[in-house]
Amino acid sequence: MIAELNRIEPSCQKLSFAFLVACRYVPDVMKSKKHRFRVLRRFLVLLVLLLLYLSCTVGYYFLPWQVRKPVYMLSPKLNRVLRLRGFKIVEGWDGLGLWGRDCRAAIDSGQRGDHAYGGYPVQKDDLTLLENEGYIVGYSETLRNPLWVAYRIFDVSTLDSGSRSSFRIDHRTEAKVSARAYSGSGYDRGHMAPNYAIATRYGADGQRETFLMSNIIPQRPHVNRHIWKDLEMRVAKRYGRYFGEVWVITGPVFEEPVKRLSSGVAIPSSYYKIMVDETGGKLRAKAFLVAKNCPPYTRIKTQLVSIDDLEVLTGLDFFPGLSEEAQTALETKPATRLWPWLGSALWHH
Repeated sequence: MIAELNRIEPSCQKLSFAFLVACRYVPDVMKSKKHRFRVLRRFLVLLVLLLLYLSCTVGYYFLPWQVRKPVYMLSPKLNRVLRLRGFKIVEGWDGLGLWGRDCRAAIDSGQRGDHAYGGYPVQKDDLTLLENEGYIVGYSETLRNPLWVAYRIFDVSTLDSGSRSSFRIDHRTEAKVSARAYSGSGYDRGHMAPNYAIATRYGADGQRETFLMSNIIPQRPHVNRHIWKDLEMRVAKRYGRYFGEVWVITGPVFEEPVKRLSSGVAIPSSYYKIMVDETGGKLRAKAFLVAKNCPPYTRIKTQLVSIDDLEVLTGLDFFPGLSEEAQTALETKPATRLWPWLGSALWHH
């Protein structure tokens, strides 16, 4: 380029230099602009495809059955795939808990127990109290069910659960319900203190105790293996790790007239779960009520209820050790969101 400039008149050298530079670098700039345009175009195409995917799956999930029925009749598999993928996306969004109300109260000192927060639930009828390494049971000999089970989940370095045990009679009870009492009934043997959550916190001995029949209630398979399991895993894998400690009370709800298996075991109409933890200098609680006939792909967020409602349904008084002010703040209204975990997860890592 310098040799070319030396052959040009000095007065034109500056202009010529600028021209030669432009001739050399403009194609590179154009190539750069074309590259950026191609990248932008690909990004927009991917964005459009993502929006189409979300609109198809999430939109289909919210469609009423009358609209989805023709798709189901034509292709049950396609209906199932669209519903499941839409459900997973909506559940993931709900799980972020970006907005909504938490039930909070001032922390009462001295209410942190090994398995229960604010004391064990109180009921008028006599219950058999069964203490285990990883959980406590309030057992009804009449109904042959645990009416409440309390346990505590906390952070651990690994989530290794080991192999499953087998169901066995709890000889501390008078009912002495066996695993055969559920055979052929169409109901699962549903854990109240979850096998996985207890195993990962209390080891093999704690896990074996969860297979005592005093910890088991009749649960519909589609509930026990899906929405209930998802709720248990949310606590065991996410809440326990990111919130430090979470206390859980769970059990069945019965409606009159109480139906029973042929073995005499009472069949619940629904199942409840209450969670409480300490966060941000406050006590926080939420409660769920899941009907035994809860349909598939039900968002767990829609099952939030007030603790007062559960007290009416179960006849139990939860958190009797807390002050009246704390009980009112925690129990009167339902929470309207799942606990937000993303910020805690980022801080945890």
